[in-house]
Amino acid sequence: MRQVVLISGRICTGKSGLGRRLKDEFGYRVIRTSETLAQVARERGLATDRMSLQALGDVMDNETNHRWVLDTVERHLSSLPKTAPVVVDNIRTARQLEHFRRNHNWIIVHAHLYAPKLELERRFHKKNTERGATETYSDADLLKNESDITSFMNDADVRINTGRSDGRDTLVRVAARLGLYSPPDVRCVDVLVGGQYGSEGKGHVAAYLARDYDVLLRVGGPNAGHTVSSASGVYTYHQLPSGARDSHAKLLLGPGMTLRVDRLLDEIAECGVTRERLFIDPQAMIIEPEDVEREKELVAKIASTGQGGGAAAARRILNRKPGAVRLARDIPELRPFVGTAPLYRGSTTRQLEFAYREGQSILLEGTQGSGLSLYHGSYPYVTSRDTNVAGCLAEAGISPSRVRRILMVVRPTPIRVSNPDGDGTSGGLKHEVTFEEVAKSAELDPTEVKNLEKTSTTKRDRRVGWSSGNNFGKPVRLMHRRI
Repeated sequence: MRQVVLISGRICTGKSGLGRRLKDEFGYRVIRTSETLAQVARERGLATDRMSLQALGDVMDNETNHRWVLDTVERHLSSLPKTAPVVVDNIRTARQLEHFRRNHNWIIVHAHLYAPKLELERRFHKKNTERGATETYSDADLLKNESDITSFMNDADVRINTGRSDGRDTLVRVAARLGLYSPPDVRCVDVLVGGQYGSEGKGHVAAYLARDYDVLLRVGGPNAGHTVSSASGVYTYHQLPSGARDSHAKLLLGPGMTLRVDRLLDEIAECGVTRERLFIDPQAMIIEPEDVEREKELVAKIASTGQGGGAAAARRILNRKPGAVRLARDIPELRPFVGTAPLYRGSTTRQLEFAYREGQSILLEGTQGSGLSLYHGSYPYVTSRDTNVAGCLAEAGISPSRVRRILMVVRPTPIRVSNPDGDGTSGGLKHEVTFEEVAKSAELDPTEVKNLEKTSTTKRDRRVGWSSGNNFGKPVRLMHRRI
């Protein structure tokens, strides 16, 4: 059945704002009683100022036994799809409401907004000052009868004191009552992470699976490169979700990401990603040239990729004052993907909530490997974030209750980037061997294997070891042949 939302309340309680937000956020059709009154006033040759329309409303109540609002809604609905929900932004008498309650063809939800009189008068005075009007609050208020207010309070399905809630708060409470948010236990998110030190093949797996998902979400930063071989060729994704070129899914870059703007724009162009598909969260952190400069010492000491992600994350923590850092919302070149003002089109939480409501499937793609976690890896030979499942969910803003399954990618020959020149090291690696030994065990060309084993981002050589598990000779052979 069609859902019809009725909003009642004194002037300046936020009725129009609530109607507008239901329209913008959830696609409700708004029926404004003031527009109906203005149209009738023009047809009758009457004035269309607020006071004149208020007087006309009283006349129409008498002429129609307070039924004219219901008649207006019925006329509008005749031209709308049968299930399209609508919101009526102003019911002003109990008898108008009674006509709707007697209609059993629709699901009626009544929201009543109220606030302390002094607060309403303050809001009204502020609006009057801005538009240069002189009318008083008592003259402008459409609800003159206290018995109507009492009836609204008693009848309402949801009552909200907007003196203690802003417009966004009001929307959330009404939307929850309307069932517009999906249940918190709807599990539609699959999380893909690496189980070792990165380069386990996550990119290949993510790209292979991408065609089965409605939404692809990536966290992390440009220090992780995911190389994919597909029908469209070999491509290394640094900031876009793997498989972006070979799927039609919506693409989300989460609020915990660190972004290199110039390289991201190149990647968007190379992958042919359009504005309609890509949504960049306004809170994503921008990597500046000084961040890259600050990480040069880490490149020499622990073989960091030196892409500036860690330094940018540190700045985000240390420089918490207005204007000290740039986020995605501050970059003009990213505005087509972010939006221009709250609530931003790129907001990951908004896009995820839409996906939950629509029952869409989501693939959250982590970066690097669990062994490089800032908190759980072998410090200091770690990356600048938590690379485990919990860290990925936190960066994306996804509740664990949404997770359907976790996919962990491992390889029988775990790798780390080669040690830096000098006395530095990239970290420990159990059962370390050479690629020549691996190639011999897998019956492959040692030179070919050695040449293939380079990191995606810095093109550095890799170190390799045997897994701590059983003999993986056969899987090693299959893995290298597939790559």
